[in-house]
This record gives sequence, structure tokens and C-alpha cells, in this order.
Amino acid sequence: MAHQHGAARISAAVTAAPAAAVLASLALPAVLPVAQDVRLLLALLVVLPAVATGVCLALLSRSGARAWGGCALVGALSSLVLVLT
Repeated sequence: MAHQHGAARISAAVTAAPAAAVLASLALPAVLPVAQDVRLLLALLVVLPAVATGVCLALLSRSGARAWGGCALVGALSSLVLVLT
């Protein structure tokens, strides 16, 4: 059976996954107990692999709803961490 990409998975990979990955790469260093300049460096180093991973996971999801839901979950949790810190 051939693997077919739906429009919902592709649109999630192009729009929501990079946005969620950027939020996650900003939220991760926000909770680490290190200096501010080290946090910025860590966020800059993590953002490109996080975006690539998010896009790949969105494309490999079983459905468009799962792709969008995963991106929304990561984005919501990252936003919550950023608001609370």
C-alpha cells in the first residue's frame, strides 16, 4: 500500500510544525538554571534541529488531525512554560 500525504499533513508540516518548534526551542532554555547568554546560545543551537524534527514528525503522522494536534499540543505547552517563567 502506497503512503499518501494528505494536504492537512503537508500544511501542518509547513506552517504549524516550525512555529511549534521555535516555541519549544525558546521554552526549553527558559527552564534551565544557567546564565542568560547561555540560554540564548542554547535556543539558537536547538532551533534548526527542532524545526527539522517537527516537520518530519508532522509528515510521518497517521492523519492530518494528528499532525495538527501534535503541533498544537507542543505549541500550547511551550507557551504555557514561557508564560509561567
